[in-house]
Amino acid sequence: MLASGLIVLAIGTALLLAPFLAMLFVAGVARGIGWGGVNTGGYTTLAIAAPVHRRGEAAGYYTSVTTSASIVFPALALWLIDAPGGYQRVFLLSSALALLGLPIAMRLGKQKSGTKVAVQTAGKPTPRPLIDRGVLVATGLNLCSTLVMPFVMAFLPLYARSIGVENIGMFYVLAGVTSIIIRPVLGRRSDAMGRGPAIGFGLGAQAIGLSLIMIANGLPLILVGGVFVAVGWGLTGSATMALAMDLANPRSRGHAMATFSMSFQLGNGGGAIIAGYLADLVGFRGMYAGAIAITIAGFGLLATVRKLLPRPVR
Repeated sequence: MLASGLIVLAIGTALLLAPFLAMLFVAGVARGIGWGGVNTGGYTTLAIAAPVHRRGEAAGYYTSVTTSASIVFPALALWLIDAPGGYQRVFLLSSALALLGLPIAMRLGKQKSGTKVAVQTAGKPTPRPLIDRGVLVATGLNLCSTLVMPFVMAFLPLYARSIGVENIGMFYVLAGVTSIIIRPVLGRRSDAMGRGPAIGFGLGAQAIGLSLIMIANGLPLILVGGVFVAVGWGLTGSATMALAMDLANPRSRGHAMATFSMSFQLGNGGGAIIAGYLADLVGFRGMYAGAIAITIAGFGLLATVRKLLPRPVR
């Protein structure tokens, strides 16, 4: 699945080189399918490989790598766009990077697991629902974190301009570096303290950061808020991903992790729509109040299911 996703992602990106508007839509569909395969295959591989008592730490390493890519490569792409070759060079490099992971994915596919899970094959196969209900708790908790990402990552420059704050690019550098460094550490802490407390602390840090950004009138308070938000996202993301691994049925890890990965797409897409609507309706500060309300909803969900969450593995 991971290898197939990388191939389709590379093809979809290469289609952007075609000088036809219709090809943009074809490429978008292909890239969406490719990302679906990469996310499902990557998360499932992580769930299989991570030791039971170190799943939070493993999730921290994994998300740290993906976060670093989202920080480093946009800057590289902007630099390449201004160089000879422009956009064409960016698309070719993007396709090449996807194919660069193919040998690793193929090698992983050839490795045989040391333990096999017995699966009943007699009779007709049981129809499987579109989503895995077993990981809906982890998916919902992570959604309460990912929904607020566009409030910060996409709308912060507009908010900063509205209150007369300049050099807002420093926020992304500080928040990104903090997230990359802190995620493995926070993931390890989630293994020690348990998924519930780790998610609670993560949502708490997220709420504090959003509150600081909402009341800020200058860059320093926004930067401090960015650190809290990055810590919150790091802890919540690692803990909820580890929780999804804990709750996944060993017979259907792919199904479970694919369901969990939907929280990222729903959060980024739905959060952007909600943020834009709130910004028009109640202004930017009201928009961040809405992000805090989403975070509080996460606390409510956590309080409802906390007794059902697995205990730390010693």
